[in-house]
Amino acid sequence: MNASLENRDETAEWASRLGQKLLFSVTVLPLLMWLFPSLVPFKFFEFWRVEGDVFIWFWSAWPMLVGALIVNLINEFIRDHGSMDEPRIRDVFLSGVRVSLCAGIFEEILFRWLFFFQSIFAVKLGNFLFFGFIGFGFPEFFFTNVFGPIADWVTFHQLGQYLFHETGWAVGAAMLAANAFFRDGHKYQGLLGYVNSWLIGMYLFWIMFQYGLPIAILAHFAYDFMVFCVYAPIRIMISRRSS
Repeated sequence: MNASLENRDETAEWASRLGQKLLFSVTVLPLLMWLFPSLVPFKFFEFWRVEGDVFIWFWSAWPMLVGALIVNLINEFIRDHGSMDEPRIRDVFLSGVRVSLCAGIFEEILFRWLFFFQSIFAVKLGNFLFFGFIGFGFPEFFFTNVFGPIADWVTFHQLGQYLFHETGWAVGAAMLAANAFFRDGHKYQGLLGYVNSWLIGMYLFWIMFQYGLPIAILAHFAYDFMVFCVYAPIRIMISRRSS
């Protein structure tokens, strides 16, 4: 099986898991949160708020936008473009707005909200099944002593208060679980995009906790649109050189 077929199979598998998670999130999860209010330490719509002002939002998002510029400049120059026609700036702009808007809205709703809440339930259940019922859950142990500290170090300790949330370890573990699924959806971008998507996902979690989910949606839109702003001139330049 060649690489393209493997990528296609992985994408199909990921899409299938996405559908299953989405179905659970919009049907079973709200019912569980209603029946067991302590299951998830947040209200269902708690992050649908807006805090801070426009200047603070922009200032918090600029490192991510600069990162988008740098990472995608590198990625566009090192990847194989093959033969391509020169795009029209207007087409790229309109496509960028459409794709960025869809990604910003739906990916944040899914990964930073619904799948995050769902993962809190999942890690708690997994911890109970893997010996948590006798007081030593493997998932809690490994998050507290391995994965949590590593994630805290990689993110420069900016997410420490959320990774090690006051309500317990499950919040941080759920962040990593939801973000890992978000990262896996970007495997098609290669190793650089794979690693970058994990970092961006964690940054968006930080924005959501700080300023609310709507601001994370705006930041995600701005990030993706920045990618298109990088992509268009590079693609024009490469297509002209190859013609």
